[in-house]
Amino acid sequence: MTDYAEEQEGEMEALESIYVNELEIISTNPYIYTITIPCEIQNIEPGKPPKEFAVGLKFQIPEEYPDVPPEISISEGGELDEDLQKEILIELNKKAEEELGCIMVFTLVSELQDRVNDFADAIYNKKLKEKEDEEKIPVFHGTMVTKENFMEWHANFLKEKNMGKVKVVSDKLSGRQIFLAKGGNIEISDQLLGDADDDVEVDESLFDEDIDEMMISSGDEEEDDEEEE
Repeated sequence: MTDYAEEQEGEMEALESIYVNELEIISTNPYIYTITIPCEIQNIEPGKPPKEFAVGLKFQIPEEYPDVPPEISISEGGELDEDLQKEILIELNKKAEEELGCIMVFTLVSELQDRVNDFADAIYNKKLKEKEDEEKIPVFHGTMVTKENFMEWHANFLKEKNMGKVKVVSDKLSGRQIFLAKGGNIEISDQLLGDADDDVEVDESLFDEDIDEMMISSGDEEEDDEEEE
């Protein structure tokens, strides 16, 4: 017949020697205690200390333990979010079922410690990647636009425009475009041609080539007509 009390007492003595500062006994009949594991996340900034936190497990030992698994809960979550805490408890309860018949608290705490270390490494790698990505993004060091500096720019723009330093592109047709459009019998709106009173300066030299081509084309057509007659 298994002496459960003796096994539980022997396990408690072992835990007290292993977890000198981490073990806190709440009750001895039945055994209820917490074991808190110190953890840390490395700092991504060189020379700065790591971020420390703790994760604790609470065990309530049933009378027929270790043939019956202990009741396990998380007494201190530290940096672990609720979803991860639930996930860890599911894994620990599954491990406890596999260890039935053997004292198992040390095994369960070790399982927790490995899981938390993996979590801390994942957090560190995530923050490190975010930092590297931020350093890759070019930072624009321009002048922030304010009402004051915009008004100053606008005044300078109008001043330079009046002095002829700024070329304003018109949406009306140029003299060349008007000439070619009329030659092709294209109707042009008054909006594009401008007002009737507006003076339009045309540089005839721009159109010499087009006029020559039109005259040659006209001569060719006349010759064709004479040959047909």
